[in-house]
Amino acid sequence: MKILCTTLALLALVSGAALAEPEFPRLYDVIGVDGDDVLNLRAAPSSDAEVIGDLPPDTTGIEAIAVSDNGFWLQVALPESMGWAAAGYMKAWPRDPDALFARSLQCGGTEPFWGLTITQGEGALLTRMELPDTELPAGKIRPAQSAGRFFLDLGKHHAALITAESCSDGMSDRIRGLSISLAVDGSKAMNGCCSVTP
Repeated sequence: MKILCTTLALLALVSGAALAEPEFPRLYDVIGVDGDDVLNLRAAPSSDAEVIGDLPPDTTGIEAIAVSDNGFWLQVALPESMGWAAAGYMKAWPRDPDALFARSLQCGGTEPFWGLTITQGEGALLTRMELPDTELPAGKIRPAQSAGRFFLDLGKHHAALITAESCSDGMSDRIRGLSISLAVDGSKAMNGCCSVTP
C-alpha cells in the first residue's frame, strides 16, 4: 500500500505540458585538439588553474554537468572527481528527440548499495546487495509539473523521480548532474545520483 501511495504521488506530479529540458547534464566530444596533443582538465574554470588531468583528442561521450558563468568552461565528470575543460574544444551531442537527457542513464546509491541501469523505452536493470538482479520495464523520462523534475515509470509498483541538480554519492569527489528517488516493491524510497551515458 505504501508503494502504491508513493507511486500515485509521483504520478500526480506528471504534467501534460512539456517543459524545457535542462541544458545539463549532457554528453560531449573533444574536438579541435591535435592528434599528438591532449585537452587539459583544470581544477577551476580558468587557464591559470592547476591541471588535474587530460582528455585524449579522440575522447567521446564525456558527461558535462555545468558551464562557467562566462560560458568558456565546462565542468566534466572524471571517474572519481571533476575537472573543467575549455568549452571551445568540446562539442555537445545532438539532443535525442525521443529521450530526455540521453538514451541511457547509470544511477546508484548507498546505504544500502544499489544500482539502476536505464535504457529509456526499453528496460532497466536494478542491482541491490544480497538480492537477485531485477529486470524492469522502463518507459521514457517525462517532465513533471515542477521545473527540473522528471518522472520515470518502471512498471507496476515501481517509479522514479529524477531531479536535474548536482548530486554527490558521498564517496568520491565526482558530482553527477541528476538525483533520483527510486520506489520499488513497497520498500522505502532509495535515493541516489544518475549520470548520462553514451
